[in-house]
Amino acid sequence: MADTFRSLFGREDDNSSISLPIRHFKNRIETDPSIPMIIVSLGILLTASSGSWDITNHLLNRPETFFSPPHAGLYSGVVLVLFGSLTTYRYYRRGNKISDNNNRKSLPTYLRIILIGIVMLISAGPLDFAWHTAFGLDGLLSPPHAVLTMGMVLCSIGAFLGLTSNNNSYNKMRTKTNMQRLDDGDGYSTFELKNTSSNNTTTLDKRSSLYIIVSITAIWITVSGIIHMVSLPFSDTDFFKFNPNPILAGLIATLCFPFLVSFVLFTSWEITKKFGVLSATGMIFIFINLITTILPNENLVPAIPFYLINVIPIIAIDALLSLPSLGISSSSSSFSQTRKGIVSILTGTVLGLTFFMLYFPLITHTYNEVSTNPQPVWPSVTASIYFEMIDEMYPILVISSMAAGILGVVVSSKLTGGLYHRI
Repeated sequence: MADTFRSLFGREDDNSSISLPIRHFKNRIETDPSIPMIIVSLGILLTASSGSWDITNHLLNRPETFFSPPHAGLYSGVVLVLFGSLTTYRYYRRGNKISDNNNRKSLPTYLRIILIGIVMLISAGPLDFAWHTAFGLDGLLSPPHAVLTMGMVLCSIGAFLGLTSNNNSYNKMRTKTNMQRLDDGDGYSTFELKNTSSNNTTTLDKRSSLYIIVSITAIWITVSGIIHMVSLPFSDTDFFKFNPNPILAGLIATLCFPFLVSFVLFTSWEITKKFGVLSATGMIFIFINLITTILPNENLVPAIPFYLINVIPIIAIDALLSLPSLGISSSSSSFSQTRKGIVSILTGTVLGLTFFMLYFPLITHTYNEVSTNPQPVWPSVTASIYFEMIDEMYPILVISSMAAGILGVVVSSKLTGGLYHRI
């Protein structure tokens, strides 16, 4: 019986109490540096989604306590980010020490970004407490919230760069028998696979795509939070009037949201060149927005079918980019650049135009401020006001949305090309 107990819970002769699942997870972290970085991205997703949920609860005037579900999700996400960040730092330091004990290199760029972000993330808590103590309730745009959101943005970007730095995560599973560590001179490491079976390659391929989907969605959610922060009219308090100028807020939303949608979705495809990655990225964003800003308001539930229609243009663009006949995923130098340009323009146009629907319902509050007939956006009338805006304002936004979407594709192409040229 004692032997069975030891076998089940992983007890060894040295009285170690580490269970087998925990030891297995620990070993995976020690041999796969992508795991702690994906933990950072997951933590950021949880934190940012919980923040969006918290905003919705405020709009619904629901009683708030420190132990509310959105707060629990937010702080749990911060814990995950802290764990992933410290584990990533520990992994790098240990690997650097093993590889060259006499020539320690500086921290890689992605790890610096993550560590700066986690410092801001942790600092935001005490800052927010001090702000509430001094000034009572705060608005969406406040110094503590700005520090928190920027910290999330930096952590998400750093994790994404770390996950993509090893050639799309294909060569990250390191063992003593089939991999060799290489260094590119700036702290980035790759691992050359040797005698890897096709099954292992397929597993790494799927894992790579999953990592890209999660990490780039984290960037999308957090950067959206920054744009909301400087465009939503939720920041006037008794002490400070931080609400942005309505015209400036509308301009920021009109240019930044379609650019961000196009940039993120096209980047997810450009990095992987696989059908399904762009669609999965868009669907995760839609799902998060659905459960954090639409479902909590029972008055918006009838609008769910309308919101889910956003899936159609996203899947259509994913299929368009992946069509072999277009050659957009081919590296052949003989392919017509003109046709590539047409596909890119069409991609940016369609993705840019979706922003007004993807950011329902919060975007209603932004454009209501510049509407010809502004009115109080109560939870019970948000949907009706929004659908009035589709007729009144959306036609005015079409040209700028298309232009911003095309720009997002162009910038994505330049940045992803530079990233992989560097790697």
